[in-house]
Amino acid sequence: MCMVQDRNRDSVEDAGLAGQEPSPPCLVDVFLRERERLLRIAVGMGMDRADADDVLQDVSVQVLKNTVPFEQETVMTKWLITTTVNRCVTEHRRRFRHKASRILRRRPDMAEGLAGHESGVDRVGLREELEVVRRTLAELDPSLLLAVVLRYFCDMKSQEIAESLEWNASTVRGRLREARMILAGKLLQRGIEP
Repeated sequence: MCMVQDRNRDSVEDAGLAGQEPSPPCLVDVFLRERERLLRIAVGMGMDRADADDVLQDVSVQVLKNTVPFEQETVMTKWLITTTVNRCVTEHRRRFRHKASRILRRRPDMAEGLAGHESGVDRVGLREELEVVRRTLAELDPSLLLAVVLRYFCDMKSQEIAESLEWNASTVRGRLREARMILAGKLLQRGIEP
């Protein structure tokens, strides 16, 4: 669909009507251009590579279903980021409900089976700490989680995040500070020093 529009735009320019303002890029084109960033966001939100690919597949379906016209590429990018984050949060919630009891039952067996093997116990402890961090991140308000993922998992600066999400840079810094304080408090409650 977008390629047809691009060909039509090229033929219009060739016909000498180049003075017209070009139409905004297509959402599919922006999705394809931003795919790597969206993949980093999904992985940063705790998805493994295969699950992150599944999330992007779902986002691509939403892109194809979207009938709302966007006028600016920055709005499209914001929509793509928000849709990706929301899909990751939904997937985490679904999995947590489904697997919570199995994880809790399996953990004591793993620790007992590795007793006497210090490096194995260390690995189990590290895995448990990582799981606590993931659960704690999942408990954050989505706007705080989004700021954390974009800043610390995608290495975006506060100004870049602000431009992508149409927030003020001070709002981004405030949400990052709030998220760090909440995470530190929750990790301390769970016995992990941040």
